[in-house]
Amino acid sequence: MTGRLEQFIKYQGLSVRSFEISIGASDGMIRRAIKNNTDIQSKWLSVVVENYPNLSIDWLLTGHGSMLKSESLPLMGEREAIVDSENISELPAKRNRIPFYDDVSTIGGLSDRVANTDSAFPSEWIDAGDWFPEATAAIRHYGDSMVEYPSGSILALKRVQDQRLIMNGRNYVIETSEYRVTKQLQDEGDHFMAYSTNRDIYPDGHQIHAPFPVPKDAILHIDLVLGCVIKEYSNGAIQIRK
Repeated sequence: MTGRLEQFIKYQGLSVRSFEISIGASDGMIRRAIKNNTDIQSKWLSVVVENYPNLSIDWLLTGHGSMLKSESLPLMGEREAIVDSENISELPAKRNRIPFYDDVSTIGGLSDRVANTDSAFPSEWIDAGDWFPEATAAIRHYGDSMVEYPSGSILALKRVQDQRLIMNGRNYVIETSEYRVTKQLQDEGDHFMAYSTNRDIYPDGHQIHAPFPVPKDAILHIDLVLGCVIKEYSNGAIQIRK
């Protein structure tokens, strides 16, 4: 059974850890079951079926029939293939599938600016559809320095190819070799000033999230933030903010 579960996880375009998070399982629980080829508890089967209703439980348990209950219902992210245990057939490419780097994040404050910047492979591909038709990628955002983006939300991004086209006062993800942050940018000639939208202050009047300069020659990438996606829990409603 765990071999078929691994097949389904790969079909979803997820890492095993991302799948564990989606069903609320502890780190390594599913990974160990797959590695050791041991069954998972029935309560977790119920959770999997609840979160992935198009998965055929009969196929998962016995290998009989198709992986999907209905080929007419798209799975999360509208995958490009319909899969059963015997056959794979390609569907036309979707209109706007963008890479989602679940292990890449952007953060805010001066004390926690270091972020992992070495991921080269997306965790999955998601369909931005009509929400963000110009998006080129999506990553996580953490921290409280940008009040419009709750910690843990997903940011939809559009890569800026020419720094001269940066719009003052707009929100951008800016990456150097040392950190990746989400800030409002102001062009100051040889550098950008990076501002937080959280204006909280210390008792002495100083800003908690004070602005800081980012030298232009230290910048690796800049992405315009188009909006964010918020999901409070695995089977809850999705909120879109632009």
